[in-house]
Amino acid sequence: MASSAVKFVALILILVCYARSGRGAEYTVGDQLGWRPLVNYYSWVRSKSIKLGDTLVFNYSPFEDYSVAEVTQFKFIACNASEAIFFDSSGNSSITLRKPGQHYFLAQGHCSDQMVFSVLV
Repeated sequence: MASSAVKFVALILILVCYARSGRGAEYTVGDQLGWRPLVNYYSWVRSKSIKLGDTLVFNYSPFEDYSVAEVTQFKFIACNASEAIFFDSSGNSSITLRKPGQHYFLAQGHCSDQMVFSVLV
């Protein structure tokens, strides 16, 4: 009977550890610079270990003509946010990465300002 109790406690500990690991990290895109023109987001994303379940937080001025769009690869290449998977222009946008694969982000009309990046999770 004691071995059953030990197995039960071990199972509970495993489940608790698994549940804690399921919570992803939160990354502020661009760190203190935020989501704005002329920031090298490719360098930023390479400096992170972004994983499935993590959340990307985009901080930017809602008074500027900025936005955040998650788009397909085709739309990313064309810098086109129409039919975006996610779109927001509120000034504080959060996206949790719930699907494995490549994720593409851009600010509509600001691709030439380097407000673009992709990340593989």
